[in-house]
Amino acid sequence: MIKNNAKNEEKDIYQWQQFCQGKTAALEFFYLKYYNLLYNYGLKLLNDPDHIQDFIQDIFYKICKYKHPETISNLKVYLLRSMRNSVYDYYSTIKEIQNIDDMEFSIPDDDIVFNHFFAKDDEDIQRWKSVLVAIQTLTNRQKQILYLYYIKDLSHKEIADILDIAPQTSVNTLSNTIKKLSTLLNKTLLEYLLICALA
Repeated sequence: MIKNNAKNEEKDIYQWQQFCQGKTAALEFFYLKYYNLLYNYGLKLLNDPDHIQDFIQDIFYKICKYKHPETISNLKVYLLRSMRNSVYDYYSTIKEIQNIDDMEFSIPDDDIVFNHFFAKDDEDIQRWKSVLVAIQTLTNRQKQILYLYYIKDLSHKEIADILDIAPQTSVNTLSNTIKKLSTLLNKTLLEYLLICALA
């Protein structure tokens, strides 16, 4: 696993160097690699597949036209932050939002998602529904940090860059989130939540 990660990282570095040297075709590699990540994250901010697909196209188009792409130190973080900002800009044009943190962050609660990602049987579905009830009591920031840290395996530094907060704020928020969930869920259900997130 470590070797595979190292090889993937080397490939990413090589492809990014190719793009920075003017070989725009190399950007297709990152488009294919990060499309699902951006699409799934975007849908949690705005439940509109057509708009999210348009945002992804716009984000990569802007990168393609960017004069100094070598200044982007972490492409994954840059892409997720760009998606968040794109959704915020869209919301700003259609309804009054005073702050980017006011955007709703939704965790899917339909049975199709349960069956596809988490559920093995009816008992699992009921457990996950209980977990979701607890998750819906969290703030949008708490849900985002929980999602980015456990589901997307991002570091607190990366989360901080995406959400425009301090890394310690991400650490503290996640800690408080787990404490809150522990008061709403019994130990078995809390462990189930983290196991599902890390699966």
